[in-house]
Amino acid sequence: MAALFNPIHRRGEGIKWWLVAHTAAMFSFVTVYTAMNLQSQSISFIDNREFSYESGGPLSGPFVYQFESYSTALGFIPNVMVNLNNWLVDGLLVSCLFDAAPICPVALHILHP
Repeated sequence: MAALFNPIHRRGEGIKWWLVAHTAAMFSFVTVYTAMNLQSQSISFIDNREFSYESGGPLSGPFVYQFESYSTALGFIPNVMVNLNNWLVDGLLVSCLFDAAPICPVALHILHP
């Protein structure tokens, strides 16, 4: 983020606020994903070590608790955040490709005869 605001790196251009907002959103989504995923791990491995499926069935433990909690907000929100972040990353990669200009004279001749 410091590089986006530093005037040395811009060569006379203004601050690209769309890039600053995009970067802040990506870091925010990853932070929410990490925090909620760690909270889910804490709940399942510390608070629900003895969780049993269907009251005494053969499946029990933290992994069964995590599987059962996917339909709750604690299981749903991290998955949404990681998908949104992947879309933002893909959009950033694709948008930079369209702004790139070839620097090789041969490539310029091929693209613009």
